[in-house]
Amino acid sequence: MENKNTSTLNEQKLKESKCNEDSVLPIAEKGLFFRDSFFEDIWKHFETAVDQILDKWGEAKSVNDLMNSYIRVRERNLQQENQVMAFSEDDQNHKVVLDVHDFKSGDVKVRVEDNQVVVEGRVEKEEGDFKSMKSFCRHFNFPGKVDMEGVTSAMSSDGVLTITATKIPQTA
Repeated sequence: MENKNTSTLNEQKLKESKCNEDSVLPIAEKGLFFRDSFFEDIWKHFETAVDQILDKWGEAKSVNDLMNSYIRVRERNLQQENQVMAFSEDDQNHKVVLDVHDFKSGDVKVRVEDNQVVVEGRVEKEEGDFKSMKSFCRHFNFPGKVDMEGVTSAMSSDGVLTITATKIPQTA
């Protein structure tokens, strides 16, 4: 016999779970990050963020091979602080760009929750008898008023996630 409190608690968990699933945004698939014009307005911001991580780790950079240098750093140091993240804004939008290529073979989710955007990634790897799991969770708040129902996300084929949040014009 199920306790009334347990039943209520289970119903609450079910509602919370459904709410979180309902807020998961679709992720549009695009071409290579530095070749698809969809991402053109954020390229410089992303390159600057990659440069900062390469400088931090003393990694030699090649202009032609910037991303491969960055990937080498990530392979040695798969930590959240080494994950490239860039921000930009114009008159209409805020944009967040986040490298998620390490999690592309696993599960990447973008959702709107409590007036913020949450990005989660998870991947499991098996090597022989060993199994490992890596995950991350990032929360983003945007300044000013934003149309949270109009937030969109797109991922390049090489694993760069872009989230766009449309600004709500300020009334005078």
